[in-house]
Amino acid sequence: MTIQQELRQKLRPWDWFVLGVAVLSLALVIIETFVLLSPATFHALVVVDRFACGIFLVDVVVRWRREGWSRGFWKWGWLDVLASIPFDAAFRTLQLVRIYRIIRVLRALYKLQEVATGTSLTEKLLALPGVAFVMVLFSTTLMLEAERHAPDATIKTGGDALWWALTTVTTVGYGDTYPVTGEGRVIAAVLMLVGIALFGSMSAIITSKLILPKETKDHEEMRREVRALHAEIKELRDEMRKK
Repeated sequence: MTIQQELRQKLRPWDWFVLGVAVLSLALVIIETFVLLSPATFHALVVVDRFACGIFLVDVVVRWRREGWSRGFWKWGWLDVLASIPFDAAFRTLQLVRIYRIIRVLRALYKLQEVATGTSLTEKLLALPGVAFVMVLFSTTLMLEAERHAPDATIKTGGDALWWALTTVTTVGYGDTYPVTGEGRVIAAVLMLVGIALFGSMSAIITSKLILPKETKDHEEMRREVRALHAEIKELRDEMRKK
């Protein structure tokens, strides 16, 4: 079985579905953190959030079964169960649950990394924007928490944090919003490195897709020439033996 076949066995439709729900869940975290919602809108988000949490709990069982019901799964699996608790009005005082929820989303997005580390250049290219999207949302949340109460802060709202994250991960950096706290600067440094790595990887993959086909064609031509030479040498040997 090839590496590509093993990869496609791991990435079942269920994994893609959970990946989509994980991104949706992260978006809900962002909305609930930054946006002042009406009671009706909040109720709708709670329903969606509970649905996502149900999917996460089912995914825990699915992955446990894949591990052969091994006890070793629960070394980290208990965090997934804890992070699947919906943080509606009954759980808002448990800030730790919010942290674990974000951890759960990032752990679910490990499936995206499996795509990025595959052998197909197309799969890698498709995975990178997803990684960038997740990093933007996650860094937006962290940066707002680190900067919103700091004196002389330029990042005070969710919009400010999202604009900062977008300009940072794309390495544009307008400079109109920037962190002033130590924690914020650490987050900024990490996102800068991620942005450089993502765009460097994307450039390398695109270059490879443009160059590899030509190299493959050249290699095929060389193989045909070598086979032709072998055939000629064999014919010469046969003629010499006849003489």
